[in-house]
Amino acid sequence: MKIYKRKISFFKKNSFLDNIFNSPFVIIFINWLFQGIRGMQSKELFFRLILELIFILFFNNIIKLNLIFSLIISHTFFWIFFCHFWVVIRYLPIYNNNLVNMNITHKNLIIKVINFKFINEAIIIGSVSKKNKIENINSDVDLRIFFKKGFLEFFLINLFMYYLRFYSFLMKFPLDIYSYDNFSIFKKIDKRDKIRIIKDHKKKIKKYLKKL
Repeated sequence: MKIYKRKISFFKKNSFLDNIFNSPFVIIFINWLFQGIRGMQSKELFFRLILELIFILFFNNIIKLNLIFSLIISHTFFWIFFCHFWVVIRYLPIYNNNLVNMNITHKNLIIKVINFKFINEAIIIGSVSKKNKIENINSDVDLRIFFKKGFLEFFLINLFMYYLRFYSFLMKFPLDIYSYDNFSIFKKIDKRDKIRIIKDHKKKIKKYLKKL
């Protein structure tokens, strides 16, 4: 079973290891194992670890499952409902979608971000941001939002991200979303990637980008 395109490019193309690591099983397993934590910064990562620990303790102490099962069930629950489920599934040949529905969901997501008062800055990067629409069912949307200062904002923005991930799961929409601690991430974004600003309170993003 071949995937839509190679996701892991550490090895020579079509070599034995390349075929192994780009097989559907390995791609799903790696995604399940790490669940995007390599792309998380401290505030998002801390919230995720604490939340999953609470789930593990619930299954272990309240439901009375052993620790290994509690960990696997909790980790799988987060992977399906609160991670980037459709982002990885789109690589598989069994994946299919509807462009009309995807573009409707895309617009709804942007509206939700714009209307959420605890977010001041948000961007979309990549090909979708360039054309402002989805033209391929295998495309995903790379949404990046930024934390405001304060504990309440930290808590609510994290919850809002989980809401958007769950909403995207229900809508069968490949949403790749992260929240960053500050604007320094712009230095790591490939200059070839188009950046679409969808929310920029007091034009802080534009001012920061001009200084780069």
